[in-house]
Amino acid sequence: MKKIYTAIDIGSDTIKFVVGEILKDKLNILSSYTIKSKGIRKGLIVDPNLAINSIKDGVKEISNLLGINISKAIVTVPDYNSKFMFVTGEVNIVDEDELVTTESVNKVIKDSVYAKLAQDFELITVIPLTFMIDDKPVEYPIGKTGKKLGLKGIMISAPKKNIYSVLSIMDGAGIDVVDITISGLGDYFAVRNKNLDKKVGAIINLGHETTSVSVYNRGRLMNTETIQLGGTNIDKDLAYMFNINIFDARVIKEKFASSHKRFIALNDIYEVKNTAGEEIKLNQIEVTEIVMGRLAEILDLARKQILLLTKQNISYIVITGGLTEIKAFKNLVYEILGKDVIIYNEETLGVRDNKYTTAVGMIKYFNDKMEIRGKDYSMIEKRDEDLLINPNSKNRKDKTVITKFFESFIGTKED
Repeated sequence: MKKIYTAIDIGSDTIKFVVGEILKDKLNILSSYTIKSKGIRKGLIVDPNLAINSIKDGVKEISNLLGINISKAIVTVPDYNSKFMFVTGEVNIVDEDELVTTESVNKVIKDSVYAKLAQDFELITVIPLTFMIDDKPVEYPIGKTGKKLGLKGIMISAPKKNIYSVLSIMDGAGIDVVDITISGLGDYFAVRNKNLDKKVGAIINLGHETTSVSVYNRGRLMNTETIQLGGTNIDKDLAYMFNINIFDARVIKEKFASSHKRFIALNDIYEVKNTAGEEIKLNQIEVTEIVMGRLAEILDLARKQILLLTKQNISYIVITGGLTEIKAFKNLVYEILGKDVIIYNEETLGVRDNKYTTAVGMIKYFNDKMEIRGKDYSMIEKRDEDLLINPNSKNRKDKTVITKFFESFIGTKED
């Protein structure tokens, strides 16, 4: 079976769609697309109808690019007020040969979270820390034998309103939600390597309206927090200080400003009209001072948030997100956070842009989860696989999609 997955990363500024195939443990991007977000503010759904239309438009475009109908996806949900809890579970292995099966793993995960969800919270996932067979730790239990299967893990849950609002708009857009996740999981699986998997560290994702800070212990997400500042705050600062519209401010931030005043051209001038229609000239130093001030504030808050999220010594900090594209960004980062910080650049062929980092990681995360549970799964049907190989095939049929996310607690759904 081909393993083809679709990830939809719902952001405040844009919604990212990525379709990829896992082949020989490598992710190959089949298609990607970005559309402007509507009805979404700071990651939350504020106008369902506008959000549904954005999702529909994006799905239509990426389906057209592929030549097949995309109807299933992994989707991000807001991580506001998420809860992280250490959980344990244990079940008897009922197979007559005492063989650990996929069903055994599903049962022990269910047991680990039984009666532990807070009121008005819904499960996002359980991150396995250790599986045990007869009290002996194993990495991948499926196929091994024993009498008892145990689990130690981290249960991640979020307010029901966060999750149900996303499921509702996806259902309205005709998408069957196979899995849900939060950006912190996607971010790590995008940047992970064998070295990071052995250490305690953090990832800072600088977004449009918010900045997420997540901490990890040996590759496991331990906690996450959201700072209510992002790129749009820089846009507003520039618009206010120079009395220009927000759209011009964003262009100035992306095309003209620098992140550090040591790395500017003193004679560079940017001409723009203010809100009164008057032509004004901005020099790079006055623009950069504003951008640098706000960026420094966000990075300093992120540094403090890491200290609040974990008392352990941090071995690495990875920074990603759209703001990393501003000129001389690394120079400001090194000044505030030190020179050991990794500024991540998404280099996967087909999505070479940091805006896709979370979506790329979501696919890798989902595939990893399926492997741990011993499942082979694809989000497209066999006839659509044939269409990808032979676009002239006549086997294409329209589909009716009914969201079945909570039909099964385990299986291919998030557990």
